[in-house]
Amino acid sequence: MSSPSAAHTDHPPGGSSREEFRQWADEVRAAATDRPLGIGGLPRTGRTGTGTVRLPLGAPLRAAIGSTARDHAVGPLTVGLAALAVTLARRTGTGHAVVGAPRVPVLITAEEELTRSGLLAGADRALERSAALWHADGHRVPEHRVEFRHGAAPATLTGAREVSIALCDGDPAEGDAGLVALYSADRYTEADILGLLGQLRTVLGALTGDAPVTAGALPLLDEAGRQAMLDLGLGSPLPEDGRDPVHGQVAALAAAEPGRVAVVCGDDEVTRGELDAWAGRIAARLAGAGIGPGDRVGVLADRSTAMVAAVLGAVRTGAAYVPVDPAHPDERIAAVFADARVSVVLVTGDEGRRVTSPGVSVMAVDGRSVREEGEVLPPARTGPQDAAYLIYTSGSTGAPKGVVVEHDQLAASTRARRDVYPGAPVFLLLSPLAFDSSVAGLWGTLTAGGRLIVAGPDEFRDPRALLGLVERHAVTHLLGVPSLYDALLVAGERFGLSPLATLTTVITAGEALPEALLRRHTEALGAGTALVNEYGPTEATVWATYRRFEAAGPVDIGGPVPGARLYVLDAAGRLVPPGITGELHIGGAGVSRGYFDRPDATARAFTPDPFAGGHARMYRTGDLVRWTGAGTLEFLGRRDNQVKIRGHRVELGAVEAALCACPGIREAVVVPDAAGTRLTGFVVTGAPDELSAVRESLARVLPGAAVPSRLKAMDVFPVTVNGKADRAALAALLEVEDRPAEPAAPAPPDADPRAQVSAAWAEVLEISSVPGDVNFFDLGGHSLLIIRLQDALARRTGVQPSVVDLFRCATVTAQAELIRSGAAAGARTGAGSGEQATGRAERARRERAARARRRRVEQGAAR
Repeated sequence: MSSPSAAHTDHPPGGSSREEFRQWADEVRAAATDRPLGIGGLPRTGRTGTGTVRLPLGAPLRAAIGSTARDHAVGPLTVGLAALAVTLARRTGTGHAVVGAPRVPVLITAEEELTRSGLLAGADRALERSAALWHADGHRVPEHRVEFRHGAAPATLTGAREVSIALCDGDPAEGDAGLVALYSADRYTEADILGLLGQLRTVLGALTGDAPVTAGALPLLDEAGRQAMLDLGLGSPLPEDGRDPVHGQVAALAAAEPGRVAVVCGDDEVTRGELDAWAGRIAARLAGAGIGPGDRVGVLADRSTAMVAAVLGAVRTGAAYVPVDPAHPDERIAAVFADARVSVVLVTGDEGRRVTSPGVSVMAVDGRSVREEGEVLPPARTGPQDAAYLIYTSGSTGAPKGVVVEHDQLAASTRARRDVYPGAPVFLLLSPLAFDSSVAGLWGTLTAGGRLIVAGPDEFRDPRALLGLVERHAVTHLLGVPSLYDALLVAGERFGLSPLATLTTVITAGEALPEALLRRHTEALGAGTALVNEYGPTEATVWATYRRFEAAGPVDIGGPVPGARLYVLDAAGRLVPPGITGELHIGGAGVSRGYFDRPDATARAFTPDPFAGGHARMYRTGDLVRWTGAGTLEFLGRRDNQVKIRGHRVELGAVEAALCACPGIREAVVVPDAAGTRLTGFVVTGAPDELSAVRESLARVLPGAAVPSRLKAMDVFPVTVNGKADRAALAALLEVEDRPAEPAAPAPPDADPRAQVSAAWAEVLEISSVPGDVNFFDLGGHSLLIIRLQDALARRTGVQPSVVDLFRCATVTAQAELIRSGAAAGARTGAGSGEQATGRAERARRERAARARRRRVEQGAAR
């Protein structure tokens, strides 16, 4: 057995070989982490110096520590080291910890299956080994950031020390008995260290108790701490009223006030009564085709009032609707409809030609006859467990997975939304039906008696057109991915912010909210327009958390929505304390049924909820989060290889597999850009000249967001020390390449428009060669890059085409003709646009305040 004094020897015993020392030192360095407490890191508090925290242990626990040390023939130092190792290993998510004892770095294994005896014996051997191999001279000793001692409290922090903890046997009457910690105040707060000592005390209590334990069974949280974590993740109770099936709620509102406008798209306005009758006629035709409860109905519709009627008509029969995005390739659409086994697809316009699967019939819903003539089917009676819709997400193998959401979950999620956003909103619907945030806008608005404004096929692409929609319809609420809202604010700053004056709530979801966008929102719209950051996977029925921001500040995803249960768990399914990273699990009323016809995948992702009991389930999100000191959740990224691109969930492995299936591609690594707007595929190939054909091949089978905007050929990938492709190095390479170039000077009036358009494409797409007859989107362009292209063309040519024109004229040749003929909607730009924008912003603020005052007066008069 090693004694405590052995670890304090300045010149430990010799006889150990140089090779043994090197091996020990390498093991210690490899196990060390820059966040040894699982929190903190480099200076983060803005304070300097050191702080001290004391935590009493009580006479029974101090006696138990001594008794355990005697029973296992170790010293109290070893007992404390073992307990601290378990605490730190659990907080960092590893199976070990490096702790100084106090000067000697000791690498202690704290694997879950170790018994009390095994844990203490292992800690004692590790202490003895470190004492024997440590050399104060002649070799470089590994640094350690956390130290532990038995005896007097530390006086100072030396070297790389961040925290020094002492197990003191002082006089309880003097207040110096128990755990005492000296800590670096620029890295940790008093609450941080108090939490650590509390967890260490809890582990010590279990480690020195009478019951047999393993390291994995030692609790980090006592009962009060465990209950506090459960309470933190518990959403407010959902009222039982207002949770009828959504189509029944819409029908009831139509019967009460049939003349009120329900849906608007372009010049087409549909009242509640008209929408109810239209959906009833669609439902009657579906019923005539044999559709009823338990069936699934495909929806392939352009953005329109007919799209809304189609969805409402499908659920009115008791069937579940299966939406697909018309922007997706035909192969993807066919795969979704085949997997869902739909027998009928509701379509608008000429989309029916894209439905070619045998045995699947097509039913147009936008003709005058179906809108105005024929039988109206009353809403079907549906049970809480009947499916309301299936929305398809990416699968880890590349095959889409359909998430089945039942009426009970949809009604609960929608009821929670009405609690968080009370009133009857005028809601601008930007999301396509196949994107689950459409559920929020569509059902949240229609069941609240609000007005749904559907951005049309051209309008949703053009931020300036969206400004016009907001102003024309006095929109109060909108929801979009942050990158789209950023583009809308850019348009507002350029053309004037007054069209946004009616907005009371802007909701962002689908991708991480940048803090810079929150600041921009606050500066542009002020405190009168709240920005709400929502988070939630499709599997939890659209949303699970939200955070309302009234002012700029640090960004997080907030707390639980009404009816939700949030758990932050470690790899063994244990609750973790605030500040510690864990995987978010979601329970409560919004947890969906699972994946359609995929019982194995459902069983892996949807597990019994041990904290709620009964038949309750929870969903493993795969997202890493931690509770903040303010009681909100901080989103830290994915546990796996999944990313969000323009709000769409994309499995990088699925894209890489699709790339490797293409002829000539030997290896592939796909990396997202920092903004989450596009992917870049790095490939090892013997045919780099064929990469444009490879990308075209991918575009035929993958959703647009999953198709890499760029493919870069490499001879070999950079690799990590274990021989795997170094994704971080590739991401760093992208970061260098993606640095914005200096804005180009406006082109002279007589410049060749074709050359200037080619230069603008090269700038935006970051390519060197631009063919004149290739579509912008086939070269990696997407809707957000179109906005950047608009700016680049304005700078280079002096003409600013409209976004809609750029979508319609998508080759260099066609866009050059736009510039040359003056057919673009934009006018020539002037040199003073910056000053003009500043003046417009100030005028807009004044206009907005005046409009808000008028709105309050009008609302008061209406009441």
